[in-house]
Amino acid sequence: MAKRYLSLISFTDALERMKKSAQPPNRTETVLLDVAAGRVTAEPVYAKFSVPGTNVAAMDGLAVHSLGTSAASDQSPIVLHNAVRVNTGQSVQPPHDAVIMIEDVWDEEGRWVIRKPASPRQYIRPAGEDIKKGDLILPRRHRIRAIDIGALASYGIPFVNVFAVRVGIISTGSELVPLGMMPLPEQSVESNNFFAEAYLSGMGATCTRYPIVPDDPDKIEEQLRQAVRENDLVLLSAGSSAGTTDFTEEILKKTGKLLFHGVGIKPGKPVMMGIVEKVPILGMPGYPVAAQTIVREFAARLLEYWGMAPHPTYSLRAKLAQRLTSELGFDEFVPITAGRVDGKYVVFPLSRGFGVQSALVRSNGYLHIPSSVEGIEIQQEVDVTLFDNPARIDKSPFIVGSQSILLHILADHMIEQGIVLRCCPTGNLGGILALRSGTCHAAAIHLPLLEDHTLPDPFKILKNRPVLRIVIAEQSLGLASRKEIQFSDIREIPILNTERGTANRTLLDTLLAIKNIPVSLVKGYAEEVKNPEVLASRVANFNADAAMCTQASARSAGLSFLPVGTDSYELVIREETREDPGVDALIRSIQSSSFKERLSELKDYRTEKTGIISR
Repeated sequence: MAKRYLSLISFTDALERMKKSAQPPNRTETVLLDVAAGRVTAEPVYAKFSVPGTNVAAMDGLAVHSLGTSAASDQSPIVLHNAVRVNTGQSVQPPHDAVIMIEDVWDEEGRWVIRKPASPRQYIRPAGEDIKKGDLILPRRHRIRAIDIGALASYGIPFVNVFAVRVGIISTGSELVPLGMMPLPEQSVESNNFFAEAYLSGMGATCTRYPIVPDDPDKIEEQLRQAVRENDLVLLSAGSSAGTTDFTEEILKKTGKLLFHGVGIKPGKPVMMGIVEKVPILGMPGYPVAAQTIVREFAARLLEYWGMAPHPTYSLRAKLAQRLTSELGFDEFVPITAGRVDGKYVVFPLSRGFGVQSALVRSNGYLHIPSSVEGIEIQQEVDVTLFDNPARIDKSPFIVGSQSILLHILADHMIEQGIVLRCCPTGNLGGILALRSGTCHAAAIHLPLLEDHTLPDPFKILKNRPVLRIVIAEQSLGLASRKEIQFSDIREIPILNTERGTANRTLLDTLLAIKNIPVSLVKGYAEEVKNPEVLASRVANFNADAAMCTQASARSAGLSFLPVGTDSYELVIREETREDPGVDALIRSIQSSSFKERLSELKDYRTEKTGIISR
């Protein structure tokens, strides 16, 4: 049985233990110049010859002896007798010591005439002007950039000696299936090995992904021993927690030395590290978000310590748009989406669920909450780390609120105009609150509509701040079920519900009130599903008999659908920001005929009101 880690060490202590115990392999290799970008030089690179190797012309023209041109002027032009025609880059030899541009030379009956003198060394690149033989081109531990590749080629350097690290990546778990195979409900596609390889290869490491190993300690040990023989660092994905099939700790103790198991870090608390035959072994949790955090904060830091090139990041100081809680004693890494609104940078924290890998895909950076901090208040300034240059987000419209495929299509449509749309999923309420606090350009909301009835006003919390509503598209809201039902049947069947504030919940509550059906008589009313998009799929999987959802969701899940109302998907903006370039670009895109044509290709959506603005 796998043993539970008994105590946690701090993130700082874990890093120190890792660096002290995992000494650099000091491995180098010589690579061709055309594959050297991103690698780190293991030794200084010196010029083997001077560039240029001799005095050369910097312009097309005539090579002359400058002293013989001193008398030339507009009033007294002179004829050149000993000039030599040269092109840019051609050698200029004594006694010629200057070049006259061909534009300053007149051809008069086959004679070269000039009207101003040439100064010594005029338009001549002296030998070694760029670099001299023996000069330093690149220092040791320099990350080779594209611009360096061009220079090295000019200086005749075909090979470069760079640091080399070999990393073995082992994924364990009987529930894992390889990429390309459709997983069963209790299975998952192995992805941690792909991320680790891509991330560490980007630092210049040579990675080997080994076949998936089932939850068998003997087989895991066998694969580990092979990886130790072939690599400088080994990553073991999964098997580090406290489950009955987590064997990494006992295998490390059997084959080598365990340095730590359990670190005050979120996500990734079960991380462990050991040494087997002088090779560091990093044991990672199986959850993708946790595993990716460990790769970035442990494996990448170790490779950087060994001399590999870190991934480029950018520091940004911004205001936090939502309050964050955190636990004392834990260094927490929170994925964020950053935007620039009204000239100020703001960041929204994304889902911190260990299994919510999509949060990382939507993020453009992360926030590190130190172990000594217990929560961060809204509007507090924080330092975040971005993966993208902040200049990329300065002109990006920032939308917060409910997600929809319609928003994804809008983002794709704006990409064609060179505009990147930043979106942060928070639900209706989160979007409206962000709009009220001025931390977004627009709030995306699902607005329920019911013919001949007034529904609760979601804009009350804006406190009479004037806003504009732009319709993107409409579709039907209704009851999805595996067999055709009527709304009155809701008294007799179990349903799935969503949180207050969603369009689904608002419409359901309104209809129950209209038809005088007490919520106490509705089975499943109290069971709230946070993500309205999964309601139909859960009904299809027999988790309930019915749920209020959109027609598109019902169709996707293969369910019957009883329409009862309308879901109007809209963008809401503050009226005073109407002329903002980002807001103007949003509105023009939504009202464009090309965007409407793209929406018309979707089933179930109505576009008659697309682009209509109301106050």
